[in-house]
Amino acid sequence: MAKMSKRRKHIFLIGFSGSGKSTVGPLLAKRLRVTFIDTDDLIEQCFGKTIPEIFSQESEAAFRHAEAETVKELCLADYDFVAALGGGAFQDKNNRTQLQHNGIIIYLQCAVSEIYRRLQLTDSRPLLQVTPRKNESKRQAVLHRIKSLLRKRVTQYRTADIIISTTRRTPQEVVEIAAHKIRELYG
Repeated sequence: MAKMSKRRKHIFLIGFSGSGKSTVGPLLAKRLRVTFIDTDDLIEQCFGKTIPEIFSQESEAAFRHAEAETVKELCLADYDFVAALGGGAFQDKNNRTQLQHNGIIIYLQCAVSEIYRRLQLTDSRPLLQVTPRKNESKRQAVLHRIKSLLRKRVTQYRTADIIISTTRRTPQEVVEIAAHKIRELYG
């Protein structure tokens, strides 16, 4: 577990898209009376484009570079906050190291079927824009893609200080569990 300064508490929410980071984050920040930050929102403001536009017009590499710069800046911040990170941000080793040394990392874990249910009506997730293979439905293709990405990410996600399942839980229940675990671990 990372040693943290008693003067500041950065709380980083990680997990797959649709796990609840952007929903739970503002509620947890309100509960803890700190600022809420969504790194995807910061990156969109920086580029003046949506995430799908950044991926298609710039590149995934440009997005990941901006994401790394955002993580670096957040780790240097001298105020308390809860930050929701993009689903792939924690996969970068430098990001992971910085986050582990500068805050409490909470992995919001979610079942693949629930992730699909939450994301099925959105087209704002560029990594989930897939073309079904022959004899495969769009649903099967997206489920396959979620499982594939999650397999690649889960080992890093599980290194978090706190792991909370959001499947079959309301955002308020997740906030209560998170607040309790933060208090339990860090006083």
